[in-house]
Amino acid sequence: MTISLLGIRHHGPGSTKAVLSALEANPPDCLLVEAPADAEPMAAHIKSLNPTTPQSLIPPVAMLIYDPKDLGRASYLPFAEFSPEWQAIQFAQQRNIPVRFMDLGMDIHFALDEAERQNPQSALGFLEKMTPEERAFRADPMAHLATLAGYTDSERWWEAMFESAGNGAEIFAAIAKMMAALREGTEESLRTLLREAYMRQAIRKAEKDGFQNIAVVCGAWHVPALAGFEKIKASHDAALLKGIKKIKTTATWIPWSYDRLTFQSGYRAGIVSPAWYELIFSEGKNAATHWMVQVAILLRKEDLDASSANVIEAIRLAETLATMRGLALPGIDELREAAVTTICEGDLEKLQLIENKLITGKKVGSVPDDIPTVPLQKDIEQAVKSARLTKYWSNTDEEWLGATAASPQGGIDLREESGRMKSHLLHRLQLLGIPWGRLMELNRHQSAGGFKEFWKLKWSPDFAIRIIEKGAWGNTVEEACVNFLTKKTEETEALPALTQLVKQVLNADLPAAFGLLLRKLENLAALTTDVYHLMEALPPLAQIVRYGNTRGTDVRAVELVVQHLVPRICIGLPAAVVNLDEDASREAFEKLMGVNRALGLLNEPSFFGQWFDCIAFIADNQLVNGILTGACTRILFDKKIRSEAETAIRMEYSLSQATPPLEAAQWLEGFLQGSGLLLLHNSALWNLLDNWVDGLHEDVFRDTLPLLRRTFSRFPAPERERMLNIAKRGQVIEKMAEVADFEEDRAGQVLPLVRGLLG
Repeated sequence: MTISLLGIRHHGPGSTKAVLSALEANPPDCLLVEAPADAEPMAAHIKSLNPTTPQSLIPPVAMLIYDPKDLGRASYLPFAEFSPEWQAIQFAQQRNIPVRFMDLGMDIHFALDEAERQNPQSALGFLEKMTPEERAFRADPMAHLATLAGYTDSERWWEAMFESAGNGAEIFAAIAKMMAALREGTEESLRTLLREAYMRQAIRKAEKDGFQNIAVVCGAWHVPALAGFEKIKASHDAALLKGIKKIKTTATWIPWSYDRLTFQSGYRAGIVSPAWYELIFSEGKNAATHWMVQVAILLRKEDLDASSANVIEAIRLAETLATMRGLALPGIDELREAAVTTICEGDLEKLQLIENKLITGKKVGSVPDDIPTVPLQKDIEQAVKSARLTKYWSNTDEEWLGATAASPQGGIDLREESGRMKSHLLHRLQLLGIPWGRLMELNRHQSAGGFKEFWKLKWSPDFAIRIIEKGAWGNTVEEACVNFLTKKTEETEALPALTQLVKQVLNADLPAAFGLLLRKLENLAALTTDVYHLMEALPPLAQIVRYGNTRGTDVRAVELVVQHLVPRICIGLPAAVVNLDEDASREAFEKLMGVNRALGLLNEPSFFGQWFDCIAFIADNQLVNGILTGACTRILFDKKIRSEAETAIRMEYSLSQATPPLEAAQWLEGFLQGSGLLLLHNSALWNLLDNWVDGLHEDVFRDTLPLLRRTFSRFPAPERERMLNIAKRGQVIEKMAEVADFEEDRAGQVLPLVRGLLG
């Protein structure tokens, strides 16, 4: 019997070529691959070498192995086209060679994880015995050899020695010796010992089943533990594995992406440059040329110069650098340096503009329809097609929905059926905790409702496990949302949270969930005594009432709730804001302004009388913080409830010498509310403020200045500039403008046109 141990680097293109060379030179009658044993049935889907063949997996893809009873337990096993395991399995499938997964199953890993969670000390024992030097070695064993070879980066050393050197099958003997030397005298963790015991048992089983020429594709680190498997008694490995519980798992295939194959994504077996590794695998010695050509193409797409002459110079420079450094082929470092020097003319920012596409790559795999998935997954994919969003679904770049050259932020029109369909789907997925789209608030009109929505879309492979998790709520997006919302409605007891939920339900067009939600809203609104909760609930409900017709929603029931909320807010608010400190007053200020904007949005005359009486009481109450009394005074002035003369008297009183400077500054901050236009256009109020500042004692002014600076710093720069010019002139003296007589004849000529314009 012959056993070939092919020690590889996961996702290494050089390892892949060496594996294929070894398999072709000595075709096995059984292939063992380092992959979880409970996912072995998934190997049958890796059956086509032609990516254009229908119903085939197109990498990058990943095996998703999870506990169907607890989706918090899940593991991903990614594959790229250049992954050694992927190519080895394809080689075996094409020749009808049996493929077996030989690693410890995730059903056992999950059970071990649970045991460690219940007894954390058991997992720390191995690490606690190590010195800091030993821990550093275990974290990156190759760093030791890289340092001896004169490299500061172990990944760069491995790439130069094994991935781009064009090694054949003979390299595996050298790798085995190297790993044996590295592992000599080291102690392994219990988890690693269990995995290697399981692998040895898998080899013994293949031998027992009568296979005579077994090929083993595994991580290079494990080769020494498997090389002498016959020297270790089977009973020893069986005893080590005995008694370990299993947790039942389910496996499927999901699309993956190049950016999730990198170290930066947190993937422990990640690589630096998936796009570069793909070129090494597909183009071999011509990889550098293709890489430089891609640099030029991407720069030209950014409207930057990149001539053919520069590309040729860059390739020559990269090859020269590789020769000077003793490399068989240029690596990613040589390519970057050469590209910056020649094509980018020394400007590193030009390369950084395209580096993510160039080095990481934006490739995303696909999974055929015959792969087992939950029904919710299929319904989401169908909904994506119906909404004409397919091109965004597998895109890991964040893009504006509907973006064009003329309208880079795109947007969807809710008055159109296609726009509503897109909006409903995106809002429904958000409700299910699948954040494919982010609703962007570009301006106040859009955020309040309006007829357009602006979304940024970004797909992530993590959505697969979220979809499986939410699949328990229903087989379709609508059914899952309704069932999920029913449960959430029953659990929600805070009125503001419930009103936000009402808004989400209406945005997602889920009438089946609206009845229960509205009944709960009515009950909570009736029972809630906290006026702040009532104030938080009003703005989202006002938006629903004001803009519900945009989506064709019947909002009459919401209007009834609003009619109950407004009087209770007006009755309870004056008592709720008495004797508050500054921080609490600022919180009340935000809520008060929110209610004021909501009532303006509703534009219901019956509410205004109650509201203005409420804030007039607050404005005149000496027990209320100045931020609130100033804000209420400003509202009454803007709405012409109080005249300019009355407002001037209130301001003069609030900024008088008898008022402590801190209280006066707080009143002023509330009164101005982030805008200085009132002072610019009302000289009487400006003069009152000017006299107050002029009358402050030097010590008092020093204490008051930070508060004034905070207030005035919120004004737009043009307003501050105009105030500075006015302040330089001192008191403002108004000149009476001559009032021209009203000419009825001339006005009569334009009035018909004005009436026509106004409809």
